Amino acid sequence: MNVYFSIYYPAKQHTADGVILHNSLSVCFDALLLWRMELRHLRYFLAVAENKGFGKAAAALHVAQPALSRQILDLERELGVRLFDRSRLGVTLTFPGECFFADVQRIFSHLDEAQSRARRAQSGYSGALSIGVVDSLAWHETITQSLQHFQHMCTDVALDVSLLSSPEQLAAIRDGKLAAGFLFDRNPEDETLDGIEVLTTRALLAVPESSPYATRPPERLADLQQDDFIFIQRARNPAYYDHFIHACHVAGLTPRIVQSGTTDSSNLCLVAAGLGLTIVPAEVESRKPRGVVLVPVPDLKLESRMELVWRRDNRLPALENFVRILKEKLLLGSNRTHA
Repeated sequence: MNVYFSIYYPAKQHTADGVILHNSLSVCFDALLLWRMELRHLRYFLAVAENKGFGKAAAALHVAQPALSRQILDLERELGVRLFDRSRLGVTLTFPGECFFADVQRIFSHLDEAQSRARRAQSGYSGALSIGVVDSLAWHETITQSLQHFQHMCTDVALDVSLLSSPEQLAAIRDGKLAAGFLFDRNPEDETLDGIEVLTTRALLAVPESSPYATRPPERLADLQQDDFIFIQRARNPAYYDHFIHACHVAGLTPRIVQSGTTDSSNLCLVAAGLGLTIVPAEVESRKPRGVVLVPVPDLKLESRMELVWRRDNRLPALENFVRILKEKLLLGSNRTHA
């Protein structure tokens, strides 16, 4: 393995008041010195320094002593520095040798850390992972507990969670800006994507608590023909908007949309202000604002499927770990439901 190393030894230093201090290092470099060497030269150097002799170092390295001596001489010639004082009693580091010894120890420490990080990244326990979540269900326990479990298991992975609409997530996943996303209603015919179902949610009608529908829900969607509705603009989420309109038309309702929020959460806030009605996933019941009541309508046949979606060709190990953790969470929840 060939490695490039750089070491700089200042020949002199300037104090704040301009006084020049000469370094006690006998061999000085006036500029940054570059050289090419192999890691074995450094390993041989460490072995000789730590064993304080060529004989013991050669035995520890399982190499012939003459070959080891030549390698150290080559290293000294490459550096232009005498690293060892040699005598019949053994070898000792020179002052430049002691400085080089400390630097080489740091180099190998960094190499060990790099090797460990690479192995952890390969197994999905290091690196980075970006996940998207729709705002309306970002609090759902399946999502929050999966993220929490992943963070606990993969402490060296930088987890980045973004609140984005389903179309925004799909675009970011295709562009490689997101690894995966919790989103609704992806096109099942898109073979470039893969995913696992997290939940299927049915829709409820959200009304102000002052509305007569709060205590006596409508029997049919068609009964709401004269009421004002709040919903997102189609441009923000075409699939969701079209599903909503289709479900209304099937039930004989052409909704009169007078206000447009950006998310289910913002739509609910407008409902709480008394500006109209909206349709939301049943799961938002525990998170709706004060002043809003969710009621069922028998012919409101609108379901949405949330999935964790990712690109089929994404082989990111951290993503594979997250998918595994989510599957375990979903299986555990299913077992509890059937218990």
